[in-house]
Amino acid sequence: MSQTHELTLPFKAEEIERLEIGDLVFLTGEIIVTVGLPTHKRIKAFIDEGKNLPLDFDKGMLCQVGCYVEERDDGTRVCRYINPSTSTRFEPYLPTIIGATGIMAVGGKGGVGPDTIKSMRENGCVYLSFVGGASALTSEAVREVVDVVWEDFIPQFRLTRLRVEKLGPLNVGVDVRGNCLYTNLQEQARDKLDDLMEELNQTRPASP
Repeated sequence: MSQTHELTLPFKAEEIERLEIGDLVFLTGEIIVTVGLPTHKRIKAFIDEGKNLPLDFDKGMLCQVGCYVEERDDGTRVCRYINPSTSTRFEPYLPTIIGATGIMAVGGKGGVGPDTIKSMRENGCVYLSFVGGASALTSEAVREVVDVVWEDFIPQFRLTRLRVEKLGPLNVGVDVRGNCLYTNLQEQARDKLDDLMEELNQTRPASP
């Protein structure tokens, strides 16, 4: 039976370990967001070259989320919206990022691939899935734009730290044990299809 959790960032390992696939999560604290493939590529390049990243990922969350930040005349910044993207697009970079930065959660849409799941299992990280089509709801949870770096990218690609309050509900798609909600659903669908085909074969009239 699924449970609902209210978690605060930075995460505690024991809290992340309690999450199971299908659970719902609401988050309060600071998350890092970007929807840019070049941004993920640059993060990996920094790691590969031993450079320090401009933001601290440790015990935090990296989200494949588009974010438009508007700078006001007084110099303050406000987030106009956040909108999740499909995480499998970033599969070439996520295993390295998870293994090297200490992040405990990745957020986006549509799940992640087997290499990322393996890295999550090895490093105590989970996948939290945003509800599709709920950009207005999730955007309301943003309270502050804390930091924006790599401003040579377009706004949605920049690496942005946001402070959120009760962001969610997010669905646990992959837990720290490597259990994957999407794999389970695919297996259930295949089982139902097999049962349906067997039933059809049994009811199909014999050939003359």
